[in-house]
Amino acid sequence: MKSWINKAAVAAGAAGVSTVAFAAGDAAPTVDVTSAVTSLTGVGVSLVTIGAAVLSVVVVAWGYRTVKGFIGR
Repeated sequence: MKSWINKAAVAAGAAGVSTVAFAAGDAAPTVDVTSAVTSLTGVGVSLVTIGAAVLSVVVVAWGYRTVKGFIGR
């Protein structure tokens, strides 16, 4: 239990230090991302379709394994 508390304290400390370091730095130079956003917006429909297909395959595989477990084969 003690090691878990130590790990949590180290993680919280690291997060705090990185937040302070980020906030204290100079303003980052701006980057024009308009073209990247435009191209990703155009590809969004394809990404959603592919993601839905992959998720469907995962759900079907999970359902098959679950039913197979109930049947006992």
